[in-house]
Amino acid sequence: MNTSTSDTSTNSSTGYISVLKENPSFRNLWYGQVISDLGNWVNSIALYALILQLTGSGMAMAAAMMAKLLPMVVVSPLAGVVIDRMDRKNILIASDVLRCLTVLGFLMVDGKEDLWLVYTLTLLEVALSGFFEPARSAILPSLVPRNHLVTANALSGATWSVMLALGAALGGFVVSLLGIRIAFILDAITYLVSAGFIIRISSPGKKSEEPVANNVGSGFKGLVEGGRYLLAQPIVLALALLKSGVAIKGGIMTLVPLFAHRAWSDPAAVSMGVGVMYSCRGIGAAIGPIMTKKWFGESARALQWAIAVAFFLGGLTLWAFSYSTSLWTASLCMGLSGMFGSIVWVFSSALIHLEADRQFLGRIFGTEMALLTLVMGISNGVVGVAIDGMHMTIESVILWMGGLYIIPGVLWVLFLSSARSRLKEGTVDTPLPPADPSEFNPTPDIPPEKEDR
Repeated sequence: MNTSTSDTSTNSSTGYISVLKENPSFRNLWYGQVISDLGNWVNSIALYALILQLTGSGMAMAAAMMAKLLPMVVVSPLAGVVIDRMDRKNILIASDVLRCLTVLGFLMVDGKEDLWLVYTLTLLEVALSGFFEPARSAILPSLVPRNHLVTANALSGATWSVMLALGAALGGFVVSLLGIRIAFILDAITYLVSAGFIIRISSPGKKSEEPVANNVGSGFKGLVEGGRYLLAQPIVLALALLKSGVAIKGGIMTLVPLFAHRAWSDPAAVSMGVGVMYSCRGIGAAIGPIMTKKWFGESARALQWAIAVAFFLGGLTLWAFSYSTSLWTASLCMGLSGMFGSIVWVFSSALIHLEADRQFLGRIFGTEMALLTLVMGISNGVVGVAIDGMHMTIESVILWMGGLYIIPGVLWVLFLSSARSRLKEGTVDTPLPPADPSEFNPTPDIPPEKEDR
């Protein structure tokens, strides 16, 4: 498949409602994402409230944030091997059920002496998410035809963003009115509902006349095979690194509360300001890919250059944020930052789906998640050191972050220019196979006339 030509994707926009109507398996996956993402944000609000209630310590809060990041770095690459060997649908269901049981464990926390249990359960829940999220990304091409991949990715990205805005608000409402325990119970229920939807995804029967191929090595060997594939396919490797570029600004989530605390002394005003800025980030992230796709189409070339522009505009937005003097200008900048970051996030996933062999998707997305989580953790740590250890101002830290954020955009443009010439010669070309070679994963029943050839 040559992404330099228009046959990789269509320039005409596929409607989101049409994608859901025409792909019932993807529709069930999307329903599960809606409900579980909503529960995830309710869980986050409840977790932070629980830690503050137990300790009131900023360090304890920081430790919880690290507990939400570190397991992904270790688990995701190994999970990718499992995802490429086993039925991805079963992995999704098992992850949801086990996360439900894990969240219910928070109900056993009674006092400060149980803080170790809070961290242990958080680590376990995030480790299970390290299986769920790459599996959800890897299964997507098996649920929709190729010409629906961009729309399906944009819809999934927008869903996460909308649930950020709604889930954070719902979490605050539930915790303040009904209590922390009710919030955890609600989150546990959402995992079960998500599993119920995923169970409804149809799986194809095995072809009895053909042996089942197993092209994935076990354990460490499978991980090495995935690494060799990425090194042999530079365009896929570059795409898998793009989200790590977005993660450079991950420290902004630490800077936002500090910005609000400096701007307003009243605790209620600080909470309101942080909530408004986070919500604007979610709204911006929701509309970014949708607007870009509507205006410029969904050809591979449009997606590639939209990513490059998004990095540059994202850096400029961070610089503007550093000069914000009011809640409204800061919220506008956060919304734009979320918009440009989401464009990179969604379109890089769509391009991976168009470029990569399906048998490696689990390891690709697992490696991608590990790297971006590592960069995000480093970003947050550097922000803390810069402000507390180096005594830098919030404005100067944001300015530096904006400058660093542009660097991946420059590297992507340089790589894109180089890769485009090789694509014309056919040396960077990874065709998407018509079905999973191992038959481990569901494949859509697509009539020939609906396939994008």
